Amino acid sequence: MPKASLAQKKDFVAKALCPRLLVCSSSALDNLLHVNNFDTFAELLAPFGQDVSAQITVQDGQGAPYFLDKINVKFITDFSIQKPHAVGGPEVDEMVISSVLDNIDKQMPEFLTETGIDMEAVKSEEPIGWAPWYTLFRQQWVNDMQASEHESFMHPVACLLVASSTDTDPVWTLKELQNSAEVMRVRENSFSGNSVMFYYMLVHDERDTGAMATVDYKFDLLRKALGQNCALLRLNSNTNLIGDDSEQSKVSNVWRGNLAATYPTSPLPDKQYGQMMTMRDVAALKDCVKQVMVRSVVPHMQYMIRLLSDQTANQRRGITGRLFSAGRRYFGTTTRNINTFVGVDGDVCFKYDSPEAMMRKLADYSFMLKDFRFAQSVYQVARRDFQSEKAWKCYAGAQEMVGLCKLMWEVQAARSEFDTNFDDAISMYMHKTHQPQVYLAMRCVIMYYEMLKHHKMYAYAPQALARAPASLPSLYAVMNEQAAYAFMKMAPQPEMRKFSFYAMIAGQAYQKAGMGELAHRCFRMVRLTLSARRPLPRHDDDDEEEPSEQPAKSSSLARSNWAAIDAFVNHELGRQSVAAQSYDEAFQYFLALMGNDRVPPPLQSKYLQELLQLFLESGDQSTAHDNIELPLPVIDPRMARIIMSPELEGEDGVWEWRFDGTMPQIVDGGKRCCSVGESVAVLLMVSNPLTIGVTLNNFTLDCRFSGDDSGDGSTAAFDVSTVGSVALEGGQMAMVTVNIVVHRPGKLTIEGAKYLLCDILPSFKSLKLPGRRLNDTKEQRSSIAYAPDTALEFTIDPHLPCLSISLEDLPDTLMSGSMHLSKVRIENTGDQACQGILLWQSHPSFFDIRSPMLDSDGASVPDMYPTKETSEPVEHKTVSNTLRDSSTLALVGANSGSDGYFLPPTSLDPGHSFTVPIWVRGDRVGAHTLTLFIGASNDLIPEPPVTLVCNRTNASHTLRSRRYDLDLVVTPSLRINAFVRASARAPSERLLGVEIENLQSDVAMHISQTTCVSGHYQLEPLAKSTETAIGPQQTLSLMYRARPVRDVSEHRPESFALGALQQFIYSAEKPEKEPVPIALTYSTDKMGDTQIDCTESPLHSYMQRTRAHWRRTMLRSEFPLIGARYLPAIFPLYGSFSIDFALFWHTPDKSHRGHHSVTGIDLGMPQDYLKEALVPPAQGIARTLLAESMQERSALVQSIAARPMRRSERPLDVGFTVGEIQQTGDLRTAKVQIRIRNHSWRFQYRLSLELISPIDLDEYVSADVRLDYTGSRSAWAWVGTTQFDRTIDKHGEIQIDAEFACSMPGAIDIAIWQLEAEAVDAAADTQFASQDTRCVVQPTQPFFVLV
Repeated sequence: MPKASLAQKKDFVAKALCPRLLVCSSSALDNLLHVNNFDTFAELLAPFGQDVSAQITVQDGQGAPYFLDKINVKFITDFSIQKPHAVGGPEVDEMVISSVLDNIDKQMPEFLTETGIDMEAVKSEEPIGWAPWYTLFRQQWVNDMQASEHESFMHPVACLLVASSTDTDPVWTLKELQNSAEVMRVRENSFSGNSVMFYYMLVHDERDTGAMATVDYKFDLLRKALGQNCALLRLNSNTNLIGDDSEQSKVSNVWRGNLAATYPTSPLPDKQYGQMMTMRDVAALKDCVKQVMVRSVVPHMQYMIRLLSDQTANQRRGITGRLFSAGRRYFGTTTRNINTFVGVDGDVCFKYDSPEAMMRKLADYSFMLKDFRFAQSVYQVARRDFQSEKAWKCYAGAQEMVGLCKLMWEVQAARSEFDTNFDDAISMYMHKTHQPQVYLAMRCVIMYYEMLKHHKMYAYAPQALARAPASLPSLYAVMNEQAAYAFMKMAPQPEMRKFSFYAMIAGQAYQKAGMGELAHRCFRMVRLTLSARRPLPRHDDDDEEEPSEQPAKSSSLARSNWAAIDAFVNHELGRQSVAAQSYDEAFQYFLALMGNDRVPPPLQSKYLQELLQLFLESGDQSTAHDNIELPLPVIDPRMARIIMSPELEGEDGVWEWRFDGTMPQIVDGGKRCCSVGESVAVLLMVSNPLTIGVTLNNFTLDCRFSGDDSGDGSTAAFDVSTVGSVALEGGQMAMVTVNIVVHRPGKLTIEGAKYLLCDILPSFKSLKLPGRRLNDTKEQRSSIAYAPDTALEFTIDPHLPCLSISLEDLPDTLMSGSMHLSKVRIENTGDQACQGILLWQSHPSFFDIRSPMLDSDGASVPDMYPTKETSEPVEHKTVSNTLRDSSTLALVGANSGSDGYFLPPTSLDPGHSFTVPIWVRGDRVGAHTLTLFIGASNDLIPEPPVTLVCNRTNASHTLRSRRYDLDLVVTPSLRINAFVRASARAPSERLLGVEIENLQSDVAMHISQTTCVSGHYQLEPLAKSTETAIGPQQTLSLMYRARPVRDVSEHRPESFALGALQQFIYSAEKPEKEPVPIALTYSTDKMGDTQIDCTESPLHSYMQRTRAHWRRTMLRSEFPLIGARYLPAIFPLYGSFSIDFALFWHTPDKSHRGHHSVTGIDLGMPQDYLKEALVPPAQGIARTLLAESMQERSALVQSIAARPMRRSERPLDVGFTVGEIQQTGDLRTAKVQIRIRNHSWRFQYRLSLELISPIDLDEYVSADVRLDYTGSRSAWAWVGTTQFDRTIDKHGEIQIDAEFACSMPGAIDIAIWQLEAEAVDAAADTQFASQDTRCVVQPTQPFFVLV
C-alpha cells in the first residue's frame, strides 16, 4: 500500500464530504456504455471527479473572496433517505474481515526488527503502512455513508441529466428525466426542496456518422430550450479510431485505478473499461467534468450560499431567532415546533425551509467549498438552536463539523478547542439519539483520527480511538491497534509500554472476534517491543544473531512490572501456536513462562503442567526436544566456582611469588589449573525463580575437552559426576556440586548444565558469558567487542605438583603473647618428586616456623623457649645485619637459615610426607586474619628467597600454591609501656623505664625474664626486682640503665645506610652490597629459676624474623618512594641507637606462657644521618634522560629533607669527667676531662670551645648562655686556658683537659660553656646541603660536682 502524505490525510476528509451529483441518463446511451463495459453514466464519469482543477476565485458567505484551487465531486445514480445502518457485530466483522485481504502483508511493522526497535523507521514511516487493512476498512466505512436528514453532505447539490444525440427529441427526453423517480426523491428531501440545479448534457458517439451533421443543431435547440447549463460531449466507439494495446491499457487503467482506490475490498472485474475509447476521449471527459463543476455547480453553490446567508442573517446574529424561540416556548399554544419533524430513525429533524435547516445547509455548502472558517461560525450558531430544540442528532452533527472545521482550517489550535466538540458529538451519537448512531459515531472517530495524524497530534489520538464501542470486537481491535501505533509516534520518544498495552488489548479483541492471525500478530508485537526495551548481552562466540524471542530474554521481563502482560502474551502465543501445530514456536513461548516469578502460584503450576504436557504430546512433531534451554532454574555463571582438590582446605591456584615480601599474586587463570587425575569440583548456585517447587533430575555438566588425544580409546578423557535429584522449593537457592576428573593433559571447558525438569523435560542451561570488554585497538574502541570468556575453563598440566596439605590444631583464640603449637602436614600425592616447597606468611610475628620433620623419623618438636644451665646476664653474638624477607621460607629445597638451625629436606618423593611444626603467637590484641601460602614446584627453585639480599632482577617464580585465611582473636594479657629518659651521669647513657600492667581480671602473671638486644648498648637493672608476680589489674615498673659498650666504629649500620642511600639517590648504579655483620649484646634480667636462651635458635631465629618484618613494615611506610626490592641493600636490620625489649611470662600453673616484645625502642639518635645523604657525592650526580627518573629522585629528596628534627638531635655532644679534688689551704681544685663527640658521618668540624666562669656570665647574656644559672657566681671559676680550638673528624671524638678552682665546699654546676663549630669543605652551594654546616652548641642540663 502506498504511504499517505499529510495532504492525503486532509484530502480524505474533503473527499468523503464532497458534493454529490445525481446522474440520470436516457436509454439511448446504454449501447455506448455497454460497448465500453460501463453499467451507468456515473461510472463513466467517476474517475474524473477526483481533484477537479477549479482555479477560480469564489466568495464566502460574507462576500470575502478566496481562491479555490481544486474540488472533488462524486457521481451517484440513486438517492434515498433510508433508515440508518443497524451496525452490529456480524456486519462490522464482515467489513473488517473483508478489509484483511489475503494479499495484504501481515508481517511485523517495519520498525520492529529481530534485533530491536528501528527508531529511524519509527520517525520516517507513517502508521498507515503498519496496518494496511485499516486503510481499506476506513475507505469501506466511508463508502457506506448514507444520506441523513440532519446533514446535506450525502444529498445531491445538482442533477446531471444526460441524453444521446441519437434521441429523436433530446429536449423532450431531458424533460422526461426531470420527472423521473430518482429526481423527484431529490426534490422532495428535507434539504434540497425545489432548489436543485439541473445540468444537461448531450453525448454524441463518433461512430454514428449519420447524426454528425445534426448534432450541433440538436445542441443549439437544447441550449435555447433549457438554458446555458448545457454541455456537448463527443465520445468514440468506432473501432477504426482505437489505438494500439498500450493505449487501450492506459485508458482502462484510468477506471481500474479509481475502482481500486474507491472500493479497495472489492475484486476488480475482469473486463476492459473504455475499450472503444482513446486518450482523447479521456481528456474530453475530464474537461467536461471540469466545465460542469466550474461553470455550473460551483456557481450554483455560491448562489445558494449567498441566498441562505441572507435568509439566515438575523438568525445567525442571535437576536430574532432567540426572541422568536423564547416567545414560542413561553407564550405559544402548542409545545411542538412547526419546523421540525421526526425522521426515519426517530430523531427530531428540521424541514428544509426552517432557519435551522437552512443554516446547516449554508454551513455544509461552505465546508464543501473549503470555506472552513465561515462554516465553523455557522455550525456554532446552528448548534445552539439544535441544543435548545433537543434535536440531539442534529446537535451531534453540528459539534462534529465544528471540530472538523477547526482542524481543517490550517491554524494550530489547542486540544481544548476541538476535543470537546468530538467528545460531545460521539457521546450524543451513542447515548442521546433515539437509537445509537454507531455508524455516525465511528465516522466521527475516523475523521478525527485522520485530522490528528495530519497535524501530527499523536498524543490525542489514543483517547479519540478509545471511544470505539467495545461491544464490537473487530472494530474495537482495529481502533486500539491504531491507538498503539499512535503511542509509537509520540514525540520526542515513543512510549513503548503504552504501545504494548494497547497492542495487547487489540490482540484480545481480534481473538474475541475470531481473527486469530491478527491476534497472533498483535501479541508478537507486544513481545518484541517489551524484549527490545530490555536487551541482554550476547555471547561473543555466537555466529548468528540472537533470536528476538529467546526464553532468557523473557525471563528478564518476568522480573519487571509488566510480568502479568508478559505471561499473558506468551501463554496466548503458545496456545495459538499449538492450535496451528507450530510446536517449535509453541515451545519457545511456554518456555518463556517458566522464568516469570510475578505470576500467581496457580498460574505457574498451570503453565508448568501445560509445558510438560506439550512435550509429551508433541512427540516427533517437534525438533526442539534436544537441549531445550530453560529459564528455570536460574544459574548465574558469574557465581560459578571451580575448586581444585575440593577435599582439601584453602584456595588452590597458580600464583606468582616475587620474593620481596609482598603477597603472591594470582596469575591469569591461575585458579583453574590442576594435574592429571586430580578431582575438580564445580560449584553452581541454582535458584528457583518461581513460587512453586520443582525438581531437577540427573543434573550434570556438558563439557568440551581439547588436548592430548593419545590413548587406547577405551578410557574417556574425563569423567563427570551426576547429581540424582535437586529439589527446589519456591524461591529457594541451593548449591550443586559436580565433580570432574580429567585423565589426560589439555583444557576442559564447561559449556552448560544438563538436567531433566520434573524428570520429564530434558533441559540445557548455557553457562557462557562474554569476557572482558576489548579496548586495545581503535576498531575495538569504536565497536563493542569482548574477549572469549575463560571463567569456566581449567587447564590440566601434567607437570604441576599435587600435594595433600592439612592444617592441624590451629587456635581460634589466644592470649596476647602466648604460644600455641600447631602443625602443617604435607604429603606428595603426585607421581613426581617435589623439589621445592615455599611458605609465605602475612604476619611473621604471629608464626614461628620450625624445621620440617619427616613422618618416618618420628622426631619430637623442640620447646619454644629453650633454657640454659648457666646464667649469663650479658652475652655477645655476631649476627648477619641483612634485612631479609622474613615472610617467605623454604620448606623443601636449599638451606634457608644462616645459623644452620632451619634445615628443610632437599625434596619430597611421591608418597612421602612430613610435618611442619608452627608455633602460633598472639602478637597483637584484636581480631586478625592471618594468611598462609604454601607453594610447590616439581623443579628446583634456583634462588631461594631467604638467601636473597636484594631482588635486583625483579625475578619471580610461578608456583602452584594453596592459600589459607585463618581467623584469630587475640585477647589482652599484659600491657607494656616503655619510656626513655636522659641520664644525668653521662650524656651517652639513657634510662629505660618499663611499665607492665596485668589486664587479666582473675589471673596473676609471673615475670620470668627480661632480655634486651642492642648493637650499641648494654642494659642493667637499676634495682633487682624481688616481686615477679603481677596481680590482676595490677602494675609493675622496671628501670634499666643503658650504657654504650663499644667504641665508635666506621662499620656502624648508620654509616652503611648513609652511603647506600646516597648511592641510591645520586648514582646510576644502585647499591648491591650487604651490610657487615653486627655484634649484638644480649642483656638478661633473670627473675625465675632458669634462664631462657635468646642467643640460640629457635628463639633467636624467631626474634630476628619478627624484627625483620617490623623493620620492613616501618621502612615501607616511611619511604614509600623506595622500592621494596631495594630496602635490604640500603637499610640494615639493626641500628646502633635502638634496642629490642622482650619480657617472658607465665601463669601460676604454667598452662599459659609466652612473651611480649617491644621492637625498636629509640634511645635517642643524636643526629639524623639520613639527611646527610642528601649532600651530593664529590663525583657529582649521575645524569638521566628519563623525566620520570628525575621526578622520582626529586620527590625522594624532598621527602627526606622534610623529615622533622627530633628534640634531642644535634651534631656535636660535650661530656665531662671530673678527677679527684685537690685542696690547698682554703682553695680546692680539680682536673676536668672534656670529651667532644662528632655524631655526623659526613662532616669534619672546626670547633672553638669556650669555658665560662660564673663571674663572667654577664658578658654572655646576649648569647643566652646559662641564663638559668642560680648558684653563687664567686664560688668557683675556671683556671688556666679556657679557649680551645680543635678539629674533629667525622664521627670522631677528642678530649680536652681543663681545671677549675673552688673557694668553698658544696655542690657546684660546672656546665657553663659554649661550643661553636663549622663544617670543613661543606657543599654550601647545593640545594639539599645539611643545615648543620655551621652551629652553636650550649649545655642543655646542669653538671653538678660535689666539692
